[in-house]
Amino acid sequence: MGRQSVAKERIKDPKKRDEWIEQLLPHFIERGIKEVPIDEVVAILGKSKATVYKHFESHHEIVAMVIAKKLNELKHFQPILSDSTKTYQERYVLAVAYASKHLGDVSNAFLSDLKTMYPDLWEFINAFKQMALSELRAFYISGIAEGTFEDINPDLMVLSDELFFDALTNPEYLTAKGLNLQAAFESYFRMRFYGILKRVG
Repeated sequence: MGRQSVAKERIKDPKKRDEWIEQLLPHFIERGIKEVPIDEVVAILGKSKATVYKHFESHHEIVAMVIAKKLNELKHFQPILSDSTKTYQERYVLAVAYASKHLGDVSNAFLSDLKTMYPDLWEFINAFKQMALSELRAFYISGIAEGTFEDINPDLMVLSDELFFDALTNPEYLTAKGLNLQAAFESYFRMRFYGILKRVG
């Protein structure tokens, strides 16, 4: 699971760490964790292994920070969804478009590697999923009260989303169906917004 570093005094300069995680993020997210072991991290950053270990305790910590950065990027769907200057329809479409864009580079390999190599870090994904479901529930309740959405039990709506999110974060399912994260996400929410019946005329 990546070599653990020996105990040593660490610098852990926040600015430097954030810069390096920014550089590393696309490599992990697109190629998967197995393809970016600590030797590859060193090569990408153009630093010595000793220098990298002055700022990070382990490969595990680097991956944890990569996930945290990606999820922090994704969570900006929240202010879009709650922007009362726009209609519910506009907010829904814009929030889905934002999330879809930022899921576009997340590979099935990354999800699969994360589950097998660092299952403890999968809790980051679960926590984000629960937060997103809570936001969606509040949005559905508000939209129903305002008269924009059909008066459907919001818990059932959220249950549908939760089952979908479970499939969305299952790399084996996505691969078996020939889907990636972005394609599955876009298809589901297009169906959610427009329904499955074609408009006649």
